[in-house]
Amino acid sequence: MASALILFAVIPPTEKSKTRLMPFLSAEECRSLYNCFVRDVCQKARSIGGDVYVFFSPRDKRAEFKELLGDDVILLPQHGDDLGEKMKNAIGAVHRMGYDKVVLMGTDIPHIHTETIRNAFDNLDQKDIVIHPALDGGYYLIGMKQEHDSIWNIKRYGTNTVMYDTLQHIKAENLSISVGQMYYDIDGKEDLKQLWNDIRRGAVCNCPETMAFLETLQHKLESQSKEKRK
Repeated sequence: MASALILFAVIPPTEKSKTRLMPFLSAEECRSLYNCFVRDVCQKARSIGGDVYVFFSPRDKRAEFKELLGDDVILLPQHGDDLGEKMKNAIGAVHRMGYDKVVLMGTDIPHIHTETIRNAFDNLDQKDIVIHPALDGGYYLIGMKQEHDSIWNIKRYGTNTVMYDTLQHIKAENLSISVGQMYYDIDGKEDLKQLWNDIRRGAVCNCPETMAFLETLQHKLESQSKEKRK
């Protein structure tokens, strides 16, 4: 079966991306950090096999993404009024290219294991939909073998009920589902400090670009931890 992996990527800082890391990080640090996220996740995507599509935003940043990722990924702009519509449009577009299994994931989890992504494709052999929950109540990965427009009818994305609401839509359609491993994504400074601490204790070691950049932020990350302990 032909498989495709979609990565959703946004160049920050924008109104809807990475602002919760500011002012802990500067705008330039946010952008550099996110670039590391994207490179780490993209490298894992390439290693799995199958085709990789990066749906990017803002629409006028194609040149920046091409410089960031090189020529061996396919860049397409995101379009839609909200996150659900953008994901629906991306998955629909790739399915219509002739792929049997399409998985979409964000790039806020540079510490994700390659095997986790591979398992999502494997589980689509038996299930209609795969979905992997995020610790904040959303999800970071979703995949399917054909389009199911109704599952995107969520009143508001970015809340702690998105995963639950999506599951309810999937159940209402009588679709079989595989729920994968939970991860935390990096939205705010507490998430970033958790990632740093996980790296330092050896629990996370599979995101070299991110790890290298966090080393440059070591003083800031550790001074914040000391302040919290006082």
